[in-house]
Amino acid sequence: MDGLAWDAVQEEFAFDGSWRDICVFRTDISDWQRMLDAIRGADYTVVYFRNDEATQLPGDASRAFPPAGECDRRLSVWFADVLANCHFFTVEEIEFDIDPREVKGQQQLDALFGFMRCLAQAVGKETVLTAENCPEVVIFRIRPENATIEYQPFGGWHDWRN
Repeated sequence: MDGLAWDAVQEEFAFDGSWRDICVFRTDISDWQRMLDAIRGADYTVVYFRNDEATQLPGDASRAFPPAGECDRRLSVWFADVLANCHFFTVEEIEFDIDPREVKGQQQLDALFGFMRCLAQAVGKETVLTAENCPEVVIFRIRPENATIEYQPFGGWHDWRN
């Protein structure tokens, strides 16, 4: 266990219509290479897609990105029945999205933190879990020099009209 009990954080995974993003900011192609190498070397199920067809993940991170004008690459990583998808949007940010409904208990929570820790240590930069498309709404943070999970309650989006 990573020190945070499921009961204390489960509302962060209540479905509010949005995904959660796992992000590493201010990256370059060498960060991507280290991340891909770490994921390949870890005990994750990994599938790389081109045009929605599974294919071999290129050894060179720069070749994993789609050519200019295309957006047809995806890396899917599974841990404890949680699917994290990376769509190769930009070299400057590593981003995986997850469906919060797949984080159902302590096992999935610990696996999520393990994945975030793998990214942070591989790239040498902090890794955060944020609200979808809201990098400023950091829920969990892992710094590469400290494996401790930092938690900032979010509680999901609420309908302000009610």
